[in-house]
Amino acid sequence: MGAGVLAMCLVTRRAWEWRQVRRSRSLAALPVQDRGERFAVGRRLVCVVPMFQETDLAEETVRFWRQLLRRQALDAVVLVTTAKESEGAGPTTHTVLRQALRDDPAEKGTLVLLHCQEPFPYRAAQLDLAVEWAREQFSPAAQVNDLWIGVYNADSRPQDETFGELRAQIAAAPGVRLFQQLVDYVVPDRPGSGRVACGNAVLQTWWTLSHYVSRNTHGRPGDSLWSRTVPYSTFGHGEFIRSDFLDLIGGFPRYAYADGLLLGWVARLAGEPIGLLVSRDIAEVPRTAHDLVLQQTAWLRGLLNFSITARWCRARGLLRLSEWEVRLLRLRHLVIPVAWGISTAVVTAGLAVEVHRVIRGRSAAHDLATVATLAVYPVLPGLVATTAQQHATSPVRRVAGVLASWPVEGLAFWPALDGHLRRGRQAPAKTPR
Repeated sequence: MGAGVLAMCLVTRRAWEWRQVRRSRSLAALPVQDRGERFAVGRRLVCVVPMFQETDLAEETVRFWRQLLRRQALDAVVLVTTAKESEGAGPTTHTVLRQALRDDPAEKGTLVLLHCQEPFPYRAAQLDLAVEWAREQFSPAAQVNDLWIGVYNADSRPQDETFGELRAQIAAAPGVRLFQQLVDYVVPDRPGSGRVACGNAVLQTWWTLSHYVSRNTHGRPGDSLWSRTVPYSTFGHGEFIRSDFLDLIGGFPRYAYADGLLLGWVARLAGEPIGLLVSRDIAEVPRTAHDLVLQQTAWLRGLLNFSITARWCRARGLLRLSEWEVRLLRLRHLVIPVAWGISTAVVTAGLAVEVHRVIRGRSAAHDLATVATLAVYPVLPGLVATTAQQHATSPVRRVAGVLASWPVEGLAFWPALDGHLRRGRQAPAKTPR
């Protein structure tokens, strides 16, 4: 009986998610007359790419942003390395980037390399250094709240439409100071990428389209208790922030791991809307099961830091929600990692129980249907091509990948919970690609 109810709930959930995925795929960006047009007069956009141990991606990253700058899609790109990375068996990321940038000295002032000497454990110090550079370089825009900061990872490859859509959204909603771009996750086109990476790309994109879009849409108005407590945030890549909001909160959050999550939570607690860009940031997933566990563990540890964020906002007078709203928002955020962590165990246990019942010949028809439903639940996203991969993948390969990736993602909750309870273990020095 219990497994049957679980199966029905899971089918309902997947049906709702598929409906949301289809809706998200049909979203259209605001019309932009000229994609090559720069921002409005006086408005400036600077994209920041913090980099740590990214020698494999350094040259490719320079080539990508160099092309965007030549199309005049934005005003400047700042690549920021860190003193945490020291010379080892080979050159550092900073050394590789410096050599790549020497190829075209004409870009001086638009494609910039900075080195953060502050040995801070999180990348917020790198981001703040880039923001400081942008304020000095474009001080007139900063003084009139027309300086925008975009944040991307080294593996981010935003679609060409991104910056035109951002311009249109800023013009349509001048009161919005943060925007989050949707993400399509892809398998890295590098050696070592296996079945787990294929499945993880499917599942991460599925979650973004089925859950994040809905939460952002319902939570953005902030005109009711329920909308003010919808659990969503920013991602840490594909996010855009107006510099005066960073002034308000004292720069990128440094009090815990995962500045992307923290930034969005601060905005939610401060009553600040987060706009949505439907143009995609094309981002890579980890290549192996080991790398995926490390990344998901770090992400889940970040998800468990909401209470710290609420205390931080309260201490700085940024809190705009009532205590009851904060408690409800905290509860709804807590449900996400907990459900993430136990879902694999619950579905696997239910499947094992029903298989045992079928083998023993009890209510065979009903139990076979339950077994089929429980077995289909994790693989259903793999039957749908939710993201355009760099190499075409068949439904069989996607399903096999999801079967490999889904249990690995569920396992990551437990080391994350252990690290959170020990408090001193926030995250690894670097989440792998």
